[in-house]
Amino acid sequence: MSIYDMKFKPIIPLLFIALTSCSAKVSGDRVFCFNCWTNIKLFDGNDTEFEDIKNILKYYDKISDNYSARGTTNNLYQLNKATEVIEVDSKLYDLLHVASEPNISGLGGNYFDYRLGSLSKLWKDSLAEKKILDEEIVENEIIKMQNSALTFGEENKVLKVGQAEIDLGGIVKGYTLDVIKEYLTEKERKSYIIDSGSSSILLGEKQTESGYFNVTINDLDNSYIKVKNGFVSTSGTSRQGVRIGDVTCSHIVNPVTGSVVNNYDAVIVLSDKGYIGDVLSTSMMMATVDEIKDSEQKDNVKVIVIKDKNVIYKSEGIEILHY
Repeated sequence: MSIYDMKFKPIIPLLFIALTSCSAKVSGDRVFCFNCWTNIKLFDGNDTEFEDIKNILKYYDKISDNYSARGTTNNLYQLNKATEVIEVDSKLYDLLHVASEPNISGLGGNYFDYRLGSLSKLWKDSLAEKKILDEEIVENEIIKMQNSALTFGEENKVLKVGQAEIDLGGIVKGYTLDVIKEYLTEKERKSYIIDSGSSSILLGEKQTESGYFNVTINDLDNSYIKVKNGFVSTSGTSRQGVRIGDVTCSHIVNPVTGSVVNNYDAVIVLSDKGYIGDVLSTSMMMATVDEIKDSEQKDNVKVIVIKDKNVIYKSEGIEILHY
């Protein structure tokens, strides 16, 4: 299955998942959500389950949209515009709880911040013109973030305090794949691929003796890893990086410094939780190797870190194979 070109955010080193020798009926299609194409393959499911998965993806895309209101139930856009307590969608309420947890991962939330919305939009506009955002603007946005927070009440009531906008882009795809995995487990389905723009992938078992899928790594020449029954989360600069002078700027914003210059070209995280993988793959782009090793142990994940077509670090037990 080749990964389709994405309309807005063509992230990632993970470019191809090899699918061969699958004898069962396959339900497959793609749906545009989270600003990218999500490809769905069910090898032991049915058409009803396929439609259910599409609806889950579209639903979470709708409630996490930070650019427009999309329906009668209050979504993230409406929360960001509100100046008083509002009742948000119940699933958004749960997602916001998870995203705002201070110790969301082993990195302690140092490099993940749900309040990055305003600063991220400013950087996006600036990089589109190949310009570095003014340092004073960055500093003012960080102050806004530090003085902003969410307060949760009963019956899905939420109050956003402060001027910073909430952004769930670094967690929502993985979180949604967690919901889909729970659904597929309840249906006793084992063979599937849900590939959200290649940056967040949920894999079941391939219908072969080993059960492993081959996942090609774009940032390493002719290389791939074998994965089954888990999540593959990737962050990288190879597709979204903007070269300004001698510096490559990315879409990933450091919430501490406000910088968009990352330490690595790509980080790949293999995990048992989609939202943890998403948070960590983004966070580790800004972390030191020692911090990555520490987080790897605390969150029970495996990691590949890539710079200049070389593996800077990889977890014990990961085998990088070659075509």
